Amino acid sequence: MTKRTLGWVAILVLCLFSCARACGEAGKLVFSGSYLDISDFEQFANRAKKSGATHIDLNYSLPRRLWEYDTEGDPYPAWVINTPTLLKTAVPTRLEKYLPKEYSDLLLSILEQRCRVLRKLGLKGSMQFQDPSMLPEKVFTDYPLWRGARVDHPARSRVARFAPTIDDPEVLELYRESVSILLGRCPELDLITVVTNDSGAGLDWSPGLYSGRFGNTLYRDRTMEQRIASFFEALQGGAKSVGCSLELNIRQTREPDPARISHKLRPGTAIENLEGPDAAPFKASAGVKENWGNVFEPVYGIPRPVAFVNSLARIQKNKAKRVEIAVGEALHREFYFSLYDKAKGVSFQDPADIYSFLRTFASENFGPEKASEYLRLWQAIDEAEMHIRLLNTGGYIFVLGTVHQRWLTRPFVPFPHELTQDEKGYYRKFQFQALSEEYANSLSDIQATDVYSGWSGRHFTRRVLDAVEDRIRRASQIALQVGDGTLSRRLQVFNCLVVNARGAVSYQAQLDRIKQLGIKPLSHSVIDSQSDWDRQMMMETARAEIDNAAVLIALLGDNPGNFLMLAPARELEDITLLGPDISNHLKRKIDIMNSKWEDYKRVFTTPNW
Repeated sequence: MTKRTLGWVAILVLCLFSCARACGEAGKLVFSGSYLDISDFEQFANRAKKSGATHIDLNYSLPRRLWEYDTEGDPYPAWVINTPTLLKTAVPTRLEKYLPKEYSDLLLSILEQRCRVLRKLGLKGSMQFQDPSMLPEKVFTDYPLWRGARVDHPARSRVARFAPTIDDPEVLELYRESVSILLGRCPELDLITVVTNDSGAGLDWSPGLYSGRFGNTLYRDRTMEQRIASFFEALQGGAKSVGCSLELNIRQTREPDPARISHKLRPGTAIENLEGPDAAPFKASAGVKENWGNVFEPVYGIPRPVAFVNSLARIQKNKAKRVEIAVGEALHREFYFSLYDKAKGVSFQDPADIYSFLRTFASENFGPEKASEYLRLWQAIDEAEMHIRLLNTGGYIFVLGTVHQRWLTRPFVPFPHELTQDEKGYYRKFQFQALSEEYANSLSDIQATDVYSGWSGRHFTRRVLDAVEDRIRRASQIALQVGDGTLSRRLQVFNCLVVNARGAVSYQAQLDRIKQLGIKPLSHSVIDSQSDWDRQMMMETARAEIDNAAVLIALLGDNPGNFLMLAPARELEDITLLGPDISNHLKRKIDIMNSKWEDYKRVFTTPNW
């Protein structure tokens, strides 16, 4: 064999190794995405198979558990209703009378349909569950020995909620039965991630519980490795009972030394992505997600190729046997799959390699004459994303503020406590607020946190959002230049959310400052009195918000759902989803704010010159 031949062989081996690295050494390549119905799911699975998929994630667009809003005025279930939990998905016999059968029947039928598609394509399934998850209080009054950790967030909930203790043998039997039901109907599912200590789920005696390190005192002295090992044994035992196998990874335990526990686990089981018994990486993850994982939520459809390829580059040296690629945003599904396919075998050593790759991709897909402009467009979007990530406090500001606190649709007024029920009824019931009405009236209170409060909060938020607005405006202009008017408009919609978020934090800081100063307006202003700077600032902020809402109404047009993630019907609007009649709510906001201009006379001395 010649030296030249040996050289080509070496290059081929290197390329094959790089491709194997991207797809996982054991050939387990999971694709997750967004799918609206079974037909769309099949299209996604078919496309993923062409890119080498062995598994498809089943989690997206499953029915929400609206029945968990069981207590008037308690917002906490908003964190719970979107993520599947094992015992509520496949209900064991002893829980049937406590959990609505119509929900589990619907959910299992959807999963069964999806697994039939996987069976036809020769693929497997992957899922994420939130466990052990809170159960109705009646379960624990009837079975008091099952009561485990308190799993609500005490500052964000009005009701104490508990999960079952997985230390109790009867509870473990519930899980064993649940998995046997689930895999009996969905045998393609063989890879499960369990997320705990969040969103209504929690482990007894874990340091990660929001309510403190408590649980069933009968099992106080059990070690966490014993607790997790017996839980895994029950889940895998349920799988084995119906002739299936199951790999498991438990996350968000917040254990200080998860590697210590992983050394006592078996292969195919992991804690915090460390697989037993060698603490090797269990799974590498890359890609971009929709909904909660999208920094631009509730706006969808903004492409993020720089973030996507950056994530592919990050996992190249990861030695995990399983790889998951998130292909979020159904509008750009083929775009992301094409990026993934093109990146196979490419070695990314530094950022220059990534941008060179993206420029080549743009040239091949949009033409050489537009390649530079597309690269500038994608870079501007990525820079905006990096700034937005600074405003993540357990959720991005546009989720926790814009949506959960209804910044987008509620009026900015100097006396919010004086709003009538008619004036606030369209938004107040959708605020995530478990404390008093005083907190609910504050724009800067974000789920019992004050990170955006005060003049310092205003200053910090403004510095970040000014930079975001600059990048988004630039991206919108470039999108027009390359002929993508829809993307340009989508970016303009998002920019309205940026202006709204900045205005909400600023308006509340101004209002709080005036209250703290305690300066009363003159009942009769003297001649030559002019508007002072704080009055000017607050009224400008209010007017900017009115104008911004009007711009947003015009941008959304007759089909707001083309730009925003919205509830499919008015009756399905909740804390986490804006309603389909958002334009009417924006108009209501404008009308209320315009009706309150005279209220500023009670805050500031009126100009008289």
